[in-house]
Amino acid sequence: MNEMDRIMERAKSQCGFMQDAVGDVDAIRATAASADGTVVACVDGMGALVELTITDAVTTMEPKAVAALTIATIHQAVHRSNVERERLMNQLSRSLGEV
Repeated sequence: MNEMDRIMERAKSQCGFMQDAVGDVDAIRATAASADGTVVACVDGMGALVELTITDAVTTMEPKAVAALTIATIHQAVHRSNVERERLMNQLSRSLGEV
């Protein structure tokens, strides 16, 4: 195998690692629930909200409390997504360094 072939094989391998990482990030779903279960939020690998469930318990709460609880729960889900995405990117970085 000549030098050009080795370079091409390395590039193909790195491309495969990157494609896998993109798929892994796309598959992330991070969920968080408020302590009382009133709000449940799910975000994707980029932190975008994909599902929000709010129970009827909010009907007895002040609107500002509902807003604060909802935002805090979404924030927690986003944080979990970020942690998982960072873990995957660190794994990718290590894999690329090994090739």
